[in-house]
Amino acid sequence: MGSMAAFGGWGIKVPPQPGPMLYFVMEGSALFRAGEGETTGLSAGDFVLSGNPIADSFFSRPGEKIVLSDDDFKARHLADGEIIIGNVGEGSATRIVGGCILCDPTNADLLSELLPRLVHVKVGEGIGARLGGLISYIRDEAENARVGSDLILSRLLEVLLIETLRREASRLLHPGMLRGLSDPQLARAIGDIHSDVRRGWTIADLAQRAGMSRSAFARRFSEAVGLAPVEYLLRWRMAVAKDALRYSRCSLEEIAEKVGYRSASAFSTAFSQRVGCPPSEYAKMSLAT
Repeated sequence: MGSMAAFGGWGIKVPPQPGPMLYFVMEGSALFRAGEGETTGLSAGDFVLSGNPIADSFFSRPGEKIVLSDDDFKARHLADGEIIIGNVGEGSATRIVGGCILCDPTNADLLSELLPRLVHVKVGEGIGARLGGLISYIRDEAENARVGSDLILSRLLEVLLIETLRREASRLLHPGMLRGLSDPQLARAIGDIHSDVRRGWTIADLAQRAGMSRSAFARRFSEAVGLAPVEYLLRWRMAVAKDALRYSRCSLEEIAEKVGYRSASAFSTAFSQRVGCPPSEYAKMSLAT
């Protein structure tokens, strides 16, 4: 977690982060932009989920100079655990607290695809007792440092991320796994793929499990998830394989069988084509990191 207090005219860019970011406006107001996206106005009590925080920026008004908040900048502007920017005393402070959801880098690309690029929850929005209660707890922990606050905050942020995804699932416009999971029929097929990745699933098999015709299932799956069903199966197999290569002691033959390949050579060829290196090389690189 990190905190920033800004005064007067100001602009700041957050460096690329290793996981999705959650930002809370504790006081004041600000403008927010994710990368080259649209500008969003934020008020006290709002929070933002940035699913792919490569170049998030906050600023007081359009046209303000935006400065990168790198390590040098933070060292020069850090006071009592908080980054201070702008002209202190010029107007009321805008205070923003941010937290990063760290994830295993093995399949971080899948999480990136799962998350919406931007979720903005306004203070006056009817978000329900669960989401509102979590935000209240997070604010309390962030504002009142106590023993174990970092651990509690990390767990609260994880729960808030899950609750936010639940809230967003039914209203997503862009394709992705989350949108597919929000469709009960597609969710059944996706669940089957996840639970039995070694099976040689066909579109006919998955369509039958979803209770749909082949053509209707293939069309709806592609529109919702952004990938054809067979392509999704192959990508999921690679995700499971990367995890096994990184963390298990299984042989190449065992991993190949686990993800649905009849031989280690067939698996190695498919893995190399999709990941960009042989499984053995990937495993060595994982051990080095």
